[in-house]
Amino acid sequence: MNTCAKETVEQIHELNPNRDAFHSINGYFYQFELTLLHILDDGTENDAFEDVACQSSYLIERIEDYVKYFDKEEKSFIRVAQIKHHTNKEGPSTYFGAVLFLYLNYLHFLERNLPETEYVARLFHYDESKEKGSIKPILDNAFISYEKKKEKQKKEDEEKEKETGKFVKRNDDILDKIYKTGLDSEENKKSFATIAKFIKTQKHEDVTENLKRKLKSRYQHLSEFHSDEFLYAASVSKLISEGKNGNEVSLKDLDDYFNGKVEQLENFYALKIIDYVKGIIDSNLIDVELNPWGRGVYESYNYIYTRIAKFIEEKFKINEYRNSFLLSTNPKEVRHFNPNSLDEYIAFTEANVAITQFLSKLSKIIFYYLDSGEEMFDLEEWFSINEQGWLFKYPGEQRGIGVITGDFSSDVFSSLRHILPRLRQESLKPDVWYVKHDDEFFNASQNMKYEHDYSDVPIEGEEDLPSYFCEPSEDHFHMQCLRCLSLNHYSGNSKTHEIFIHGCRGL
Repeated sequence: MNTCAKETVEQIHELNPNRDAFHSINGYFYQFELTLLHILDDGTENDAFEDVACQSSYLIERIEDYVKYFDKEEKSFIRVAQIKHHTNKEGPSTYFGAVLFLYLNYLHFLERNLPETEYVARLFHYDESKEKGSIKPILDNAFISYEKKKEKQKKEDEEKEKETGKFVKRNDDILDKIYKTGLDSEENKKSFATIAKFIKTQKHEDVTENLKRKLKSRYQHLSEFHSDEFLYAASVSKLISEGKNGNEVSLKDLDDYFNGKVEQLENFYALKIIDYVKGIIDSNLIDVELNPWGRGVYESYNYIYTRIAKFIEEKFKINEYRNSFLLSTNPKEVRHFNPNSLDEYIAFTEANVAITQFLSKLSKIIFYYLDSGEEMFDLEEWFSINEQGWLFKYPGEQRGIGVITGDFSSDVFSSLRHILPRLRQESLKPDVWYVKHDDEFFNASQNMKYEHDYSDVPIEGEEDLPSYFCEPSEDHFHMQCLRCLSLNHYSGNSKTHEIFIHGCRGL
């Protein structure tokens, strides 16, 4: 390996602190899986950078999401890659920041004046829109957009300085960093557009399946224990581990790895579950963005979901808390699983709808809490979590402690049949069930019995519903319908506070 090329990679990387995926797990499984595919195709006709007959080394989270480099015929080659995955259609503006960072790092490369080194950049992306085309117009529009943001921020800072009499310190943004290189010019923008382009990739599910297929073809014959899932988990674990340690990875390294002692990260599926839930958060945020309800609403939810993601990531490090999360939030049957296993990951994918609804309800509750004039919220204070369940303690709730679940079916008892036995221990029983449902007979104005006799469900047409309710002195709970948190209604509902008032009828 050409020492100059490797040193150049490290030098450029040092100019981009706090950009690596290890600080935020969000979406990095897709990044690692696609990177593994690129390593397996290295130097072949399917090479991601169209490099034929090369033997490359890959560094994860160096300069961009990964960099590969190799020597050939007394010349050095550096290839940098950004990897993005979105579940919806995305316009060019989604990629403004990524393109600007690619351009910045290209300018850093030009600073080093290495005529014998070829530098190429690619933005591998998946979304449901068409091909992005040339990168030059997107780069130009990114400059225009970020200049407007800078001007807006400058005015806000000046107003704040007038109000407080204190100087507002502003950190350099991406444009500041570009300008400070002294190399930004129309000529270099055009030059960048010749070495950088968008490459549309497969969606996450297809990348995973393609990776498993290639791993099986190359390595399964080496051991009877090399199942599809084991090869997948072991290879991704290998890339995560080497990336965190700053080690190079090559196709030869993978070959040697599967010919020797193969290990899987102890917390592999825990990380994958966290990544999966953060993907649901991303999807929920997209829904907010696509259904605007006033200025600043998306920004508020972005802040809220960022805090929720950090909270869940911390709690999900504990095996028992992941299990109790499912048992509390999913009003359907939950499969049995061992912690940190494929079965556990599948259990979370099967609970996708309930998890989506839980996150949506929690984020809306927080939004209205902040919108009512509160400046901060602390999820550590709002949740009481143990190995049996996740109980919710909203400030000002008049009825006691609660639980947020996914939506019940129209037949309330069919959902209660699954979830009620999980939360009936004396120390765990919630006073309020925050659950969206469509049954007009069951709402927060009624006191429902905790001990249900399922054999006593009314026959269709009978109206002896009072037998399902009890006096306040008895063991009971309230079912809060959450009609005030209707789907796609993210702001502007003045009745939301009534959800936490004793006697709310959800009207």
